[in-house]
Amino acid sequence: MAYPFLVSFSGLDGSGKTQLIFLLRRFLRRQGISYFYIHSVSDSLANRLAKNAPFFKRIISPKEVVIGQNQQNKIPQTKKTISFLSYAIRLFFLFIDALYLRLRLAFYLNNYSVIIFDRFLYDKLINLSYLRRNKKLLRSNFWLKLFPRPNMPLFLHITPEDSFARKQEVILEGQDREYFRLKYELFEEAKIDWKLTNIDNSGLSLSEAKKKILSLFKKRYYKFIRK
Repeated sequence: MAYPFLVSFSGLDGSGKTQLIFLLRRFLRRQGISYFYIHSVSDSLANRLAKNAPFFKRIISPKEVVIGQNQQNKIPQTKKTISFLSYAIRLFFLFIDALYLRLRLAFYLNNYSVIIFDRFLYDKLINLSYLRRNKKLLRSNFWLKLFPRPNMPLFLHITPEDSFARKQEVILEGQDREYFRLKYELFEEAKIDWKLTNIDNSGLSLSEAKKKILSLFKKRYYKFIRK
């Protein structure tokens, strides 16, 4: 099945996805290339249902679990996790999202040349693996085959320390350095098998990262439309 040219941005919170997507969108507008933007988290069927159904939201939302106590300040140490029921429901909706996405992309082919994803399947698999503390999901090819493969799957690399420093709203939600560290390790383990294009956003300035991404886009996009 034919689809538009697909670009996905994945990475830790604070890795620069929003800024670089904005710059790519501006480039496409100036070039007269039609595009459609999808935020894969807010656009998911489960999240849309949760906004309108409090009971469903309570079922799938992560829960805080006490795992110990800090010996110095006696403050309880907690972690976010999800029940097996929540995990199974999320996987079911992930399956529905994949089928729905394929239908949408076939329809978008007549209207848009490029589809930009702010986060993609990869980020969802990382999040589920983190919440269940289970890496088996990362090794499954089922989901990779079910979802369409982006023509340009980008991974914006950033250290957990930089991510923690940049993303204050996540910290305010109760996430600590361990949250960033664990997700970082999951991404580092999976990105090679997933064949994500690594953009080192820790070592590059915004303009340098933009230049690298636009260069890569031009090379792959114009090759794509010549087929």
